[in-house]
Amino acid sequence: MGIAASLPARIVRATLTLTVCLGASVASFSGCGTDPIPQAIIDGLPGEDSGGPSATHRPGQPCLVCHSTYGEAQPPLVIGGTVFKENTMSGALEPAPGIKVIVYDSSGDSRVACSNAAGNFYIEKDNWEDITFPLKSFVGNAPRRMQSIIGREGSCANCHKLPSADRPGTTLTGAGRDSPGVIIVEDGEESPELCPGVP
Repeated sequence: MGIAASLPARIVRATLTLTVCLGASVASFSGCGTDPIPQAIIDGLPGEDSGGPSATHRPGQPCLVCHSTYGEAQPPLVIGGTVFKENTMSGALEPAPGIKVIVYDSSGDSRVACSNAAGNFYIEKDNWEDITFPLKSFVGNAPRRMQSIIGREGSCANCHKLPSADRPGTTLTGAGRDSPGVIIVEDGEESPELCPGVP
């Protein structure tokens, strides 16, 4: 009986896929991971706001579509998202700067991020190379804990979507049939002691 015959089928398939992928990459100098799905997501994102790429660009959009191995935008991230607050006068969503976001991985390790002027927060891959999914997160001083685990997706906006007229059932918070809603905090939840001088 060969080694492959004694291994579970999924391990054999994964090993063969990796071997074929690496072989194809070496033979053709092209990446085997040219997945059309991330490219379609990138192509479907709204245009860049004025000012171009920066830590405050594209609030509410899925950060890791570009800031990953596939997208190659710098810096690569392990997690990224946007925190909003509701404008008490207009009811509109606006960025919530200076909000503490704590992320715990399944090994018990944690990192703290702070939302910037656009409400964006992120953790760079260089600052957490050994992150172990699934994750748990806490946002703001309330603190509100995410009720489910983050299984493998580091882009918060892949689930926490902005309100949209093309998604029936959406409300101000973005909650609809396909979304748990955007992350909204209350005024006064800023953490100046942990997030001083947030840009």
